[in-house]
Amino acid sequence: MVRFRSILAAVLAVILIVFVIGSYPAEAAKAKAPYTYTPEQLEQINRSTADLQELRDRLLELPPLIQQNDWVDVKNFIHGPLGELRAKMVRLSRNLAPDAQKAATKTAKDVFGHLIAIDEAANSLDSTKAFRNYNELLKDFDAFFQLIPA
Repeated sequence: MVRFRSILAAVLAVILIVFVIGSYPAEAAKAKAPYTYTPEQLEQINRSTADLQELRDRLLELPPLIQQNDWVDVKNFIHGPLGELRAKMVRLSRNLAPDAQKAATKTAKDVFGHLIAIDEAANSLDSTKAFRNYNELLKDFDAFFQLIPA
């Protein structure tokens, strides 16, 4: 009887080992599968990207205002047409693949941080700080577009 229990325990241990080893590669294969977008997601991403591209094009209106030290219009531009920029970027980042979401959200926060810095520069009448943050804003905005699927 003792011998039977030992053999049974050994057979169960082998079965358990084979089961655990056999199931692990299947989980690893699932984790490595590339993320695919549904047609609805791609349509939503394209619409959001078009809206953001319009705002990106409007950013070209900002340097002349800074150059002319027209700080009231700089502030109005930031709070007016660009007021929804962060919300639109974060909304779009939620529709991206899981691996791109984190980077897109961080980049959206960086873009908004540069807008805040430009607003602060307008308050302090500092065109150097405004231009420096404008250039960083463009870099981060373009980095955000690199995360969006084609």
